[in-house]
Amino acid sequence: MRKSLILAAFAGIAAVAQQEYRLRVTVNLVQVDAKVTDKSGNAVPDLKASDFRVLLDGKPQEIKFCTFVRPDDTPATPAPPAAPPADPLLAPAGQPIMPAAAVKREDVHRTLVLFIGDLLTSAESIAGIRAGAKKFILEQVHPGDLVAVVRSSAGLGALQDFTADKGMLLAAIDQVRFSTSAVATSSASAYTPIGQPSLGGFLSLDLAQLDKIDSTDRGTLETTARLLQTVRRMADLPGRKSVVLISDSLRLTSPDEINPMDGSTDVGTGSFLSPIYASMRRVVDESVRAGVVLYAIDTRGLTSLRAQASDRLKPPDSPAGRDPAPVAPYGIDPYAMTQSRRDEYRDSQLGGIFPTAQTGGFMITEANRIDAALERVMADQRGYYMLEFRPQEDSMEPDITGTPDYHKLKIEVLRPGLTVRSHAGFFGIGDEDRTAAESPVARLTKAIESPLPEFDIHLDAEASYLMGQKEYYIRTAVYIDGKDIVFSGPPIHRTGTVHMVVRALNANGQAVDGGIDQLRRIDVDEDGYRRAREYGLVYTTLLKVSKPGPYRVRVACMDEATGKIGTGGDLIAIPPPKASGLRMSGIVFQHDVGTDDHVVPAFLPGAYSAGQVAKFSFQIASSGPKPKLEQLAMRTRLYRDGVEVWHSDPAPLAAETTKTEGYFAEGSLEVPKGLNAGRYLVRVDVVDKDAPDTANVWQWAKLTLR
Repeated sequence: MRKSLILAAFAGIAAVAQQEYRLRVTVNLVQVDAKVTDKSGNAVPDLKASDFRVLLDGKPQEIKFCTFVRPDDTPATPAPPAAPPADPLLAPAGQPIMPAAAVKREDVHRTLVLFIGDLLTSAESIAGIRAGAKKFILEQVHPGDLVAVVRSSAGLGALQDFTADKGMLLAAIDQVRFSTSAVATSSASAYTPIGQPSLGGFLSLDLAQLDKIDSTDRGTLETTARLLQTVRRMADLPGRKSVVLISDSLRLTSPDEINPMDGSTDVGTGSFLSPIYASMRRVVDESVRAGVVLYAIDTRGLTSLRAQASDRLKPPDSPAGRDPAPVAPYGIDPYAMTQSRRDEYRDSQLGGIFPTAQTGGFMITEANRIDAALERVMADQRGYYMLEFRPQEDSMEPDITGTPDYHKLKIEVLRPGLTVRSHAGFFGIGDEDRTAAESPVARLTKAIESPLPEFDIHLDAEASYLMGQKEYYIRTAVYIDGKDIVFSGPPIHRTGTVHMVVRALNANGQAVDGGIDQLRRIDVDEDGYRRAREYGLVYTTLLKVSKPGPYRVRVACMDEATGKIGTGGDLIAIPPPKASGLRMSGIVFQHDVGTDDHVVPAFLPGAYSAGQVAKFSFQIASSGPKPKLEQLAMRTRLYRDGVEVWHSDPAPLAAETTKTEGYFAEGSLEVPKGLNAGRYLVRVDVVDKDAPDTANVWQWAKLTLR
């Protein structure tokens, strides 16, 4: 069987002459991108195939195709962004903001990750990173941009995945803080192997097995592990894909290098066999496969490396009454100290210079303004060449040991005065080798970690929360298209089996206890089978959390009969309790109701027509004295694309007293006439008529009209 390789420096969607390009490489075809600039750094759009030379392992390749790709430019005069609330997850008075609309794949032009290496960044730099990143989000992110904020201490965690919602991005940046000793205090057993499964464990490394490295080396390895995980998750994303590594420093080797084979220490060998270099090479290779260009920003700004007065350089025989000079490894020679600092400063930048040079990006050193540095990165996305050539048939074959060979790729531009940047090489390993050995569980895990949903099984997930006496419960309702599930058996007793995975992650990217990973059997009679086909299937579950805050819920479902997978997710922000005033849980519609931890046919359709009544319930409580029920009023609103299209008149709140927290209230919404079919947002407001300005609360929910 002939092997194929995903090499692509652009494995996504680029809008060129209204056509869609998805770049793949097989043994018969290699497509790779190249960024060509003039002396002023401007893109050069008029080159032909004859202006390039491509070398694969030093051998010239005949270029079969050459085109200049110009992703759709952002609007020249974008509308000024509205001022965000102090906490983008919470509207004024502690209320949840309107959820953002999902980004459609066909609308994405650029995909960008702000990867903040907080494990290796000083407290002095963190404030500048937050300010610069926020300014960049507000001014430089436009419709068609898909952005994520990743911290090396947390990874692509709960607060937001790839999104165009500026409120969510700003909230993610607010989570960036100085990591005091995140690496040193972490349990070694919590680390996962950072080897490359796609290479069959080639040069794999488990951090838990390394007890001879200092906290800086461990932080560097943890950073590269998170970076590798992020790049892998970008493989199937659309648009021009980039990762910007923002950090004070990143090593490429360890001063006391550790042999990755046996963990022994080779002091000063300079052999580049350290686990840091090996893991960085894996990041480079995976970036090539995923079509990701790496950039880096050194956040230390303009730094003087000369000896300072604070170094207290003076001879050891200081006059009496003065402190003796400290003993330093550099002695008292200021020139030696300056040179040592320069060497250390250079070494701390090699971890940014190496991967960016290997993937066609660049590193920005001494960046006093993070937003200006990010603007340079975004400008580099505007225009690149796509080249195609046919390699030798044996170039993708492994060596005699079966290990994938690394192939050097070099692209030269023949027109004088121009500079070209591109990926520097790749490991020769085929798609079949990468996917054939994946177990169903591995495929399901990969699917639930993917930033964009899979639709082999159509599903939707909605999260809400309930209030306990001292804890909270995240309620997740999963709607599954019953026509995508295979049932077998006689009509009176059909059976299907699905594998359900539900995870809730906090703002640090950590999964909360009680996540679901279960096989669920679905038994239906004739009526149940009819409802499953017409209304769909419903799965509900509760996950207990101990404190308020933002949580990302991720859901995956796999049909055991076919192996088809569907994924989805939702964000739930549990506001902290106020000193006084009303508190409100999430909204649960009647069609959401099922049997907890079981997949059952829905009893009602999930979409409503004009004139139909959608019933719902919620929990209302108070941080102070329990409110009088007769003083509470409710109003319901409908929104489409951020615009209110209908609202009801205020009505008395129908509720029942509970023994725990407040009341369980019920409401209904009669769908008005004249509204177009599609997805709407429902906002339910509750107000205390005794204090309407300070005690009102509201909550959002989704509603589909047909």
